[in-house]
Amino acid sequence: MSKILEVKDLHVSFDTYAGEVKAVRGVSFDLHEGEVLAIVGESGCGKSVTAQTIMKLNPMPPARIVNGEIILCDKDIVNATEKEMMAIRGKDVSMIFQDPMTCLNPTMQVGKQLTEAIRNHRKMTKEEAHKEAIRLLELVRIPNPEQRAKQYPHEFSGGMRQRVMIAMALSCAPKLLIADEPTTALDVTIQAQIMELLKEIGKKTNTAIIMITHDLGVVASMADRVVVMYAGKVVESGVARDIFYHPAHPYTKALLKSLPTTEMSRDERLVSIPGTPPDLLNPPVGCPFASRCKYAMKICYEAPPAEFEVGKGHHGSCWLPHPDCPKDQAGGEQ
Repeated sequence: MSKILEVKDLHVSFDTYAGEVKAVRGVSFDLHEGEVLAIVGESGCGKSVTAQTIMKLNPMPPARIVNGEIILCDKDIVNATEKEMMAIRGKDVSMIFQDPMTCLNPTMQVGKQLTEAIRNHRKMTKEEAHKEAIRLLELVRIPNPEQRAKQYPHEFSGGMRQRVMIAMALSCAPKLLIADEPTTALDVTIQAQIMELLKEIGKKTNTAIIMITHDLGVVASMADRVVVMYAGKVVESGVARDIFYHPAHPYTKALLKSLPTTEMSRDERLVSIPGTPPDLLNPPVGCPFASRCKYAMKICYEAPPAEFEVGKGHHGSCWLPHPDCPKDQAGGEQ
């Protein structure tokens, strides 16, 4: 499989009246054709900023890319102009946003919105673009696509609007699709349908997908690989099975323990993570999770942890796997 995306040591800051907010601090990962990568973490961990930086949608200023590379389809787009990005967005990379109602034009029929996007990026006649729009609505399982294409966004349910957004994201046959918490505003049943739809479309079109979410449960059956972010950093990465069954970082373990399971008794309580994330105006010198980790050692507050390989393709940024770490600490469970 060819490599679609490679993010190397990405640093993104926001210049505010209070100072520099270091939202993304040295994030690195890659993505191959047809692969599904989930980026998970609490709100404010930097996952959405990372995704929007790949699309270069963060307003600059106040945002700025301090350092790093974003190699999309063999081209570094960090210094790409807005004109160049307009050609890249849609064609090479598309994004599905959290709230489709704020992204769809309420005054324009859904079919016309799809047709407009297709004609902007693909050399098609009006008739060809209309046929392609109907095909896309069928692909995302919208019933009676010919009739529904003539309707306006407010005539669709939340789940159907999200399906329209997926169709628009796919309208220019992108190599990379970024889904930024696409099921947040939907009920649980519709969430499952949308996730299954994305998985099916990814396989049919061989499109690489980045799934941004705070819910590990949402990506359990969908992701090939998972990147766990905390305080602007990648704290763990690996194939989904390793992350779920052999988590290496205390933060990942705590996230997994906060999820309800079928084995839980009626009296059993969900585990919450004590404390709050660090202030990224003045990020900590050591491990960003140290103040919330019951296994934190002195070195955790003094130096950032190195990245250790805890299994094949499975990495964690934590001092616990270090060979000099005391065995009673290394074997601890969060």
